[in-house]
Amino acid sequence: MKIRLNKIILLFLCVVLGFFIATQTKIVQGDYSFVSLRTIIDLQNLIKKEEEELSNISELIMSSKNRLLEYETAISEGGSIKDVLAKEHEQFKMTSGFVDLEGPGVIIWLSDSNRELYEWEDPNNVIVHDLDVLILVNDLKTAGAEAISINGQRIMGTSEIQCAGATITINNHTYGQPYIIRAIGDPDTLGAAVKSPESYASLLKDVYGLGLDVEIYENVKVPKFGSDINWKYLTPKEGE
Repeated sequence: MKIRLNKIILLFLCVVLGFFIATQTKIVQGDYSFVSLRTIIDLQNLIKKEEEELSNISELIMSSKNRLLEYETAISEGGSIKDVLAKEHEQFKMTSGFVDLEGPGVIIWLSDSNRELYEWEDPNNVIVHDLDVLILVNDLKTAGAEAISINGQRIMGTSEIQCAGATITINNHTYGQPYIIRAIGDPDTLGAAVKSPESYASLLKDVYGLGLDVEIYENVKVPKFGSDINWKYLTPKEGE
């Protein structure tokens, strides 16, 4: 009788233990079931953003170390921090467009077509538009152009390129054709950007018949931006 009672107790304990294990397993599985795909994507994006911020901080630290090294080198060679700052100032002027520049690159001449219109053809097909000039400029930028000018106007981040009748306005100055685009950069890469068969320049020349000539030069001169920029809305961000 005693043995039978022990078996009953042991069976009861096994049932309780099995129920407990099953319950715990269900709870654990339930925790994972509530992790949606959207949550995983959000977490991945958060991790990517944090990694980008760490990378930016690392670049900032490296840049600061390099600048400190330049200061130390200038002082050790008998110079001054003022000389380094003056050099940086010139570099900023170059990249911002307020210095005349020269270097290898390409010159593009763009003008309206002289061919006869096809029957029922839109006359706009044989005229240079602001979009044509804008796409060519963007192609040159994509190809690594370091400085660009159009008819003597330096292309800045604030430069507008828009049609004004049969002319194009750039930096509030209006010009008629031909439009002369000068770009400084790797000559072969810039030349390929406007000479390749699948380029937009090739489309303008071979399909629409616009006047378009491209020449590579060892020395292309790009003038500085000729006006002052008056910011109305920009202010430095506080705390930086």
